[in-house]
Amino acid sequence: MTIFRTAVSIALAAAAMCATAAHAGHSELQVPPADTFMLGGDQDAAMMVSGRNTGLTPVAILSRTGDKDVTIATVAPGGSFEHRYAVGEMALIRNLSATATSTLSVDFTGSAATLSMRYALPQK
Repeated sequence: MTIFRTAVSIALAAAAMCATAAHAGHSELQVPPADTFMLGGDQDAAMMVSGRNTGLTPVAILSRTGDKDVTIATVAPGGSFEHRYAVGEMALIRNLSATATSTLSVDFTGSAATLSMRYALPQK
């Protein structure tokens, strides 16, 4: 009976890990000078976005609901961030430099295939 319980526990843990992995994404992100990367906004579940500024320029982390932007944090090079975004709330990562590209390592919950992702400015 103990072996059966252990096997069931392992199977349930593996299923939970697979379900979590199916709903997570990672990106090595580059944001052009003075541009903003936009993630989500139309998701039907809350999402967690976290990451580290791996570049040389500061970035602002914001949330957008409707037409209102709220600053969550300003992240210096080497700094980290994490924020939980509500259903329909958009994550914004804004490069505060007008001359240099920012680079970040970003993780998020939700499927990369179903979350909208775009830059605010047209890319050349």
